Amino acid sequence: MLPLPPDGRWVALAEGNEANVYESLVLNARLPGFAVCREAGVVALRSTAARSALLVNRVIGCGVEGGLDEAQLDRLLALYGDAGCGIELGAALCTPEVLGWLKGRRFRRLVNSQMMVCETSRAKAAGRYDTWSRNAGLRVEQVGAEHASIVAGLCRENFKVSASLGEFVRAGMVGPGWRRWLAFDGDTAVGASLSHVRDGVGWFGWTSVSASHRGRWIHAGFVARQFEDAVESGCRWITTDTAQGTRERPDPVHLNLKRFGFVDAYLRPLFVRGPVRRPG
Repeated sequence: MLPLPPDGRWVALAEGNEANVYESLVLNARLPGFAVCREAGVVALRSTAARSALLVNRVIGCGVEGGLDEAQLDRLLALYGDAGCGIELGAALCTPEVLGWLKGRRFRRLVNSQMMVCETSRAKAAGRYDTWSRNAGLRVEQVGAEHASIVAGLCRENFKVSASLGEFVRAGMVGPGWRRWLAFDGDTAVGASLSHVRDGVGWFGWTSVSASHRGRWIHAGFVARQFEDAVESGCRWITTDTAQGTRERPDPVHLNLKRFGFVDAYLRPLFVRGPVRRPG
């Protein structure tokens, strides 16, 4: 069995890492209409340029430094005013009391993310990438900041996000700790991904593959190369998340991550609230 972090708290590891990553994106991007606020380990992302509650108008990191009280919840929500927003909760915070607070503030449960963690010294060899990728006739490369527009363009196209969110990702992925990755079929970029390393903890995200090349092990290639880089950078832990699959329809990304030694940490629900409509 994979050893737990020293204090046994998966939420502190996974939520804290994701909060750091998205805070870094905002601070690096320095774009008008994007802001970030941190309180007791909780990060509130805000944007008037992009309305998405799935990505930028959301609260991350609840539970990193303990519980969540009603007063803190109201302080966080006050940052959004009448705008729509989302809040993600680590499993331990999904108590009847907290769920009641959210229901009373018009939040509804939207989706679950499967949070995953890998302890690098016990993970399976990333060298499988050589077999998977070469047999598919593809290659994955780490690329420099000069390729940020290509990486962001593929992420925007494949995730179907707005132009403002694409520009946010492009500007934010350049800075300390960030790595950019492209998958190539010959000279054509057919997939993109991001990773981040900081203080011995790695993160993988925004992995996208063009529809024409799905099912050809590109995601596994990204994970393998990012994993190798994280280990070389001194990371003991790696965190990421993916969609919640079912037994009948398992998520292929989830299956790939398991092949590399990632384990299921917990399911994290996203609760969303639409904008307040005031009369007049």
